[in-house]
Amino acid sequence: MTDHGCKVCRVLDERGLDRLDDELVARWRGESGERMGYRRLADWLNAALLRREMEHVGLPTGGGEARSRYDRLTDDDTADAVAALLRRAGVAVDDLRDDFLSYSVVRTHLRDCLGAERDPEPPSDWEADRLDDLAEYTTAQAAEAVRSLVNKESLAAGGEVEPTVTIRVRCSACGTAVPVEEALAAGAFCACAECDCGAE
Repeated sequence: MTDHGCKVCRVLDERGLDRLDDELVARWRGESGERMGYRRLADWLNAALLRREMEHVGLPTGGGEARSRYDRLTDDDTADAVAALLRRAGVAVDDLRDDFLSYSVVRTHLRDCLGAERDPEPPSDWEADRLDDLAEYTTAQAAEAVRSLVNKESLAAGGEVEPTVTIRVRCSACGTAVPVEEALAAGAFCACAECDCGAE
């Protein structure tokens, strides 16, 4: 056992990145721009973890390279190739992936470990937090069933088996389905949304 309050505490401490706590809170509160939800904060922290490891082995990180590598490392279509490249450069990819943080532990870290608070979201911007809360609630409900399956030896993995929930939106016309965060970033997330003809 350790004295770390949560996984975020441990990872930042062991990797010498405790200084990120202040910026984490600032980004969550939107002190220098748009407020960031828990999922975006988790991605930001994970990209920072990768950036540190890339810098340690001498890989370039400028121009958003670390974030680009992180996005490809967490994409099923490109993860293996990026992981192999990082391993050849000397990055301990498996250990790094084990330390990647989920949005739920980031939420716990902010509220319980750091005691951070922020003003309520303006009425017009409540939707992102609501979606995060729903996903977190569903994940928590699924965790009990997953733990039972692990105990029955119906599920096994090299590390802990944790459920994850991603809310996706689907276009009924063409069938395109993407995570809601991607849809919000893109605005129109399928081709038929850009015209009034519908799917062919």
